[in-house]
Amino acid sequence: EGIVTQEEFDTVQQLITSRRLPENKGGFENIFAGVIKCADCGYAMRAMSANRRKRPDIIDCVQYSCNNYGRYGNIMCTAHSIEARDLFNAVLTDINRFADMAVNDEKAVRAIEKRLTETDQSKAKALEKEQRKLNKRLAELDRLFSSLYEDKVMERITERNFEMMSGKYQKEQLEIEARLKEVTETLSDSYEKTQGVRDFLSLIRNYQGIKELDATIINALIDKILVSEREKLTDGMVRQEIKIYYKFIGFVGELHITPTKRWTALKPKNCTVCGVEYVPRSGISKYCPACAKKIQREKSNESKRRSRERNRQACIELSAKNDRLIWSSVPVELSVRAMKIRR
Repeated sequence: EGIVTQEEFDTVQQLITSRRLPENKGGFENIFAGVIKCADCGYAMRAMSANRRKRPDIIDCVQYSCNNYGRYGNIMCTAHSIEARDLFNAVLTDINRFADMAVNDEKAVRAIEKRLTETDQSKAKALEKEQRKLNKRLAELDRLFSSLYEDKVMERITERNFEMMSGKYQKEQLEIEARLKEVTETLSDSYEKTQGVRDFLSLIRNYQGIKELDATIINALIDKILVSEREKLTDGMVRQEIKIYYKFIGFVGELHITPTKRWTALKPKNCTVCGVEYVPRSGISKYCPACAKKIQREKSNESKRRSRERNRQACIELSAKNDRLIWSSVPVELSVRAMKIRR
């Protein structure tokens, strides 16, 4: 027997695989550490600063990206980037959906139980029937063995026939016992899954109406979250798929989100030039898009004008310098002769 039990080993492995990283220097608490994974390569996804200034909340400055892509580039995987705010909102909404359902909608709860265990229940009925049949046959074999041994003692059958029949019965017994073990284990798993659904619904009732998430809630309810790559639809919209695997019940159904544009977390402001209200793309923005283009064009033209002026001045200075160099290189004798001629 091992030093630790299987249950203790599984618990330790769960703690290892769902280990949490400490809060980073920027103050962002990564509540999904050890839980969020890339749907394609299976690597963990890391929280990264998106270099955004003056956001209303630190979570709006962070996005998750595949660690495999971060290490080795697109030869191994793709970014699978997802905004931390989008992930937070999607998970919070899904938890509240299940919690409200567990508390207020008994019909929906039964529908979930049926959907998650329907295959297992129909399979379990067939296995229970097979289990009864196997147990019945084992009891018959026991009686046959007893009768066979009695016939041998009473010399109703020969030794050769006894050996042949007993070997046949023993082989059948071993096959039935092996199959019976498989059936029993499968039934046990089915019963555990049915109980798991009830345990999950009982647990999630405690989180009805929550407004915030933390690592304790995530680790209590969720085994893992798989994030797929962003998908561009035919209408130009972008969609991203998230799969949440809950404790006890596993995967229920995928979520589809529309990734938030990076500047939508900022509040609208008025342009300092024309006064029109607009949504800024950064915290230091002062102009609406139209005025920003106009000002940028004016700055570009002014920059080009200054560049031309500098080049013109440089050419004038270079020409004057060349003239001085030419006169300074004329021989002294020629200079004297020139002076005499002038006289």
